[in-house]
Parts: sequence; structure tokens; C-alpha cells
Amino acid sequence: MSYLDYFCELLKRKFLATDKITDSEIYRFQTKEITKNLYHEMSTKTENEYKNSDGDELKKGRINKIRSSAAMIYNLLGNDDVVIRQNKYLPAGEFKKEFEKKYKSINVINEKTDRPYEANLDAWLYNDDCEIFIESKCMEWLQNSSEKELAKSYIKDTSKYFHNSSAELFRSVGNEISLSQYDSCQMFKHTLAIYNYLKKKQIKNKKIYLVNVVWEPDENDLPDEIRAIYKLQLKLEHREFNLFYEKMKPIINLIKTELTKDFDILYLSVKDFHSMLVFSDDNQRSFVQRYL
Repeated sequence: MSYLDYFCELLKRKFLATDKITDSEIYRFQTKEITKNLYHEMSTKTENEYKNSDGDELKKGRINKIRSSAAMIYNLLGNDDVVIRQNKYLPAGEFKKEFEKKYKSINVINEKTDRPYEANLDAWLYNDDCEIFIESKCMEWLQNSSEKELAKSYIKDTSKYFHNSSAELFRSVGNEISLSQYDSCQMFKHTLAIYNYLKKKQIKNKKIYLVNVVWEPDENDLPDEIRAIYKLQLKLEHREFNLFYEKMKPIINLIKTELTKDFDILYLSVKDFHSMLVFSDDNQRSFVQRYL
């Protein structure tokens, strides 16, 4: 069994424990029917948002994987407005929501879309006081196949940035964030895309957050043969996020002082993120236990 298969087996075991699926409805860590991997059928609005994504998430072989990040964040947030209770991480309140939001990052034409490259964020929560941009990770970080260095258009010079006033800052920081485990390149691009969005929208009275929501299995649920390796990988993931955050502080401060009421980048485990969500649907509440 491969290293990643141990985690797929754990996800499968925890899914079966919810009594929301049977073993016969799963084949090779995928549900045989897409709808079986979702707590409820997607609304037309939600389905259209996922269809607009770059990753073609709704096709079989993607969102029906029990390790699918797209399925995970949908199951956590659902079709309706999101309610966040009082917590120590994010503002409480009721939020409207969209999945698979795209924002321009760098002024280089993507040949597939004939538009400038865009950052694709998994979810966007918003109300009159706050906006929360979410990048979710289920097992991607365990696979550790993320980009390790930004493309030259981000770090070689400033000519491809949309805003000259901040281009040199982004370029210089971009040269310092290459890491071995944490997906710093993607989070850098997301931050740049949010900056571009805020420059265009001129939203100065809101709190803005970029949140990395990451599935972190309990080490005690893992077999002895991989537990030590997992603990080291998790420790490195946390350490490198902290290194990334330190390098990003000048950009965080720029956004915070020039464009918004507040801005921050957060790393939250699924358990921490789940703890602040209010679930009105009993089926959804039970269904997401598979990620805890």
C-alpha cells in the first residue's frame, strides 16, 4: 500500500462510520455515483459555479473521489448561506457564498482561456462587513506535488504586474517564498489576486481574510508504519506556513493599511474551521464527520 493509500483508507473508514454510505457504493476510493459523495444534491447555482471552474471538478473521477477537496468544501459550506459562530479566528455572522471564484493575478495571457492568468479560489464568503476567500486542501499537501517556485513573470521583473506601485514589493517577496512542503506559491498568487480585486473594488471598510482550510487527520487514527512520517510532514507543513507568513508580512501590511479595514492570511485545520460553522441541516452535520 502506498503512503497516500493509507490516508484514503482512513477517509473511507470514517465515511463508512457516518452510515451515510455503504462499502458497495465505493470503488477504489471513489463513490460509484457522484451524488453519494455529497451531503445533498447541488443547487443549480452551486452546480453552475463548479462548472465554471478551471479544474472541471464535476466530472466523474474528480468530485466523486472521497479525497476530493471540492467535495469537502462543498460538504462543509453547503448550498445555503453560511453562518459562523463566535470564534477566535474569523468574524461571526451570516455570509452569502460562491464557489470557484476567479480573480486576475498576473498580466500574462493564458492560452487556454485567452485571458490573463487567474487565481481560482475554492469559495468566497461575504457580507457587508467581511469577505473570506478560501483555499481548501484535503490530501494535496500530503502528496506534496505543489509548485515549488513561482514562474519568471512573478519574480524576474515587474512588467507583468497590474499595479506598478506595489509590483516591486510583490516581486521581491515572491523571490523569497519557495518552500519544500507548504504550497506557498499558490497562496502568494491568491494574495496577489485578492490585492488586484481590492484595488479595483476599493473596498476599504471591510475585513478581508485569505484562509487555507486543510484536512489534518488525527495521528492516532493512522497505523504505526506511517505515523512518524506523517507527524514530521505535519510539523513541516506548519513550520513552513509560519515562514511563508513572515515573508508575506510586508504585503499583508500593505493591503491592511491601503485597501481594507483589516487583512490577514490564516491556516486552519478542517476541525478548527468546522468548529465555527453552524449547521442547520442534520444530514450535513452528520455527513461532515468523515473529515473530523
